[in-house]
Amino acid sequence: MDGRVYRQAAAALVVVAMLGCVVPASAQVVMPLPSVPDPGYFSVPQGPAVNTQLASTSTSSTSDKSLAEQIAELQAWQAKVEASEAAAKKKAAGAPTVKIGGRIFADTAMFSQNAASVAQGVDAENGLEMRAAWLDATGSAFDVIGYKLQFDLSGQTSFKDVFLEIKELPVLNAVRIGHFKEPFGLEQMTATKYTSFMERSLGDAGVFVPARNMGVMAYDCSENERMTWAIGAFASEQGDKPPATSEDHAGTALTMRTTFLPWYDEATEGRGLLHTGVAYSYRAVGDETLQLRARPEAHLGPYILDTGTIDVDNYHLAGAELAYVYGPFSAQSELFHANLDMIGAPNVDLDGCYVFFSYFLTGETRPYKRNAGAFNDRVRPHENFFRVRGEDGCAITGKGAWEILYRYSYVDLNDGVVAGGRASDHTFGLNWYLTPYTRMMFNYVHSTADRGGVDDGVVNVFEMRAQVDF
Repeated sequence: MDGRVYRQAAAALVVVAMLGCVVPASAQVVMPLPSVPDPGYFSVPQGPAVNTQLASTSTSSTSDKSLAEQIAELQAWQAKVEASEAAAKKKAAGAPTVKIGGRIFADTAMFSQNAASVAQGVDAENGLEMRAAWLDATGSAFDVIGYKLQFDLSGQTSFKDVFLEIKELPVLNAVRIGHFKEPFGLEQMTATKYTSFMERSLGDAGVFVPARNMGVMAYDCSENERMTWAIGAFASEQGDKPPATSEDHAGTALTMRTTFLPWYDEATEGRGLLHTGVAYSYRAVGDETLQLRARPEAHLGPYILDTGTIDVDNYHLAGAELAYVYGPFSAQSELFHANLDMIGAPNVDLDGCYVFFSYFLTGETRPYKRNAGAFNDRVRPHENFFRVRGEDGCAITGKGAWEILYRYSYVDLNDGVVAGGRASDHTFGLNWYLTPYTRMMFNYVHSTADRGGVDDGVVNVFEMRAQVDF
């Protein structure tokens, strides 16, 4: 029994020593030893008394010093890694980068028209086409210099966006030089791969809204991305095939746009917002001739409005924008006005507008890109049509995203000596987003035009599109 008591006392000393290795001295509590009988009970002579607290403190100090050294070594290693990563990032920022992308639109359209439309000279024929086969490369060099090369390979190769830009400049922030869209109109500034309908509204490109031209533009947005602005000078009326040579009397244009978000729901990242915007363009006509015309919101369709060639010295374009998004519902509208300074005749005023509504049956929302002031982002279905593969290797499908739409658009190209006609379109749409990069589009257009002394010319269009972008 006496030996058992001695062994218990020795074990207690070992425990105290071990605790001193892991517990800081300031937090240690001296553990009392079990009561030990009179030394006379033991047959072994007693040595000097052991101060357990002093031994524990000495061991702890050695351990604390080792731990401090380890922390210092870790901090030094972390600083070295961070410095290495910063150097690699700086080196990568100076190296040119490139990202390849593109889009493919395959369209088909079927038409019907009444006798009045035929009497107006409109000849609508069924057809199919590769509406877009675009290939593009975007990238940067030295971090603040960006570029884009974009071509349409469907039919005759044509320029789209071909430009370079310098960013992070004082005051102006960014300057773009090359061939690109003039800053005018919400629908126009939204890329075709993101537009809600197969074609833009009746009064958009070709009538009231300038498209791509050679020029230079400065642009920026506010720090909270609630406001954007852009202003540029362009060689006007070039289209997608800018000339390689200049002319003494080439057309010029000054175009500007600004947008503002009075309301943007930060908590839901834009599932609720209100967009406003205005745009203006002054355009000097180089050869003093101009032609405005429009199709019935179908690229395969014929022109139903046409001013013919008219003599114009210069003209002014103005536009106002309004868009509202609340969850799966959205509404969008624009007003257009053109004032033409005619040669040998009084000035002419022409007008147009559109309004459209859309609703996602599956609960998604129209994504908005704040620093661009446009709906330049892709719809991401809650559940892709092609989701995952099962154990048997077959694809398990979902619903995708479904969107229904309606648009009314109106254009009046009659005033004074100009008689281009007037038309209104009712367009019904259904979009099926299989994935964020793939969608099917179905549009029905009922178009009515008054032109050339003949009223109520009707063209009906049913069109479909298969679209993929990457």
